[in-house]
Amino acid sequence: MNLWTLLGMLFLALGFIGALLPIMPTVPFVLVAAACFARSSPKMHRWMRQHRTFGPTIRNWENNRCVSRKMKIWAITMMTLGGGISTWLFVPPGWMSRAVFGAFLAGDLVVLLLRECPPESVRAGKEKR
Repeated sequence: MNLWTLLGMLFLALGFIGALLPIMPTVPFVLVAAACFARSSPKMHRWMRQHRTFGPTIRNWENNRCVSRKMKIWAITMMTLGGGISTWLFVPPGWMSRAVFGAFLAGDLVVLLLRECPPESVRAGKEKR
């Protein structure tokens, strides 16, 4: 097993953890895992591209360098709610809680700035031409 495969496994595990924890994003880890497997394991890369849940997001990113609006809304909502609630419950009030919440908002900004895929109907029309 080479370094790219190990990194792919690590990022895929982080992506699965992110799917379960609202304060941790899933999509970036899954995309990095797919990129690692593309360099090391065609079988794993193919499996990820065909995965029922992660496949469409990976194919959108690899083919068009975009993320669907639904995924952006989901990621921003879960990071903000999960991060905000966790910060409110577990981080002492003051500068530290503001810094932690600011980090979650920075993550939201990164997701917000990702290019958004055109609606499915627009893409379907372009593919038919």
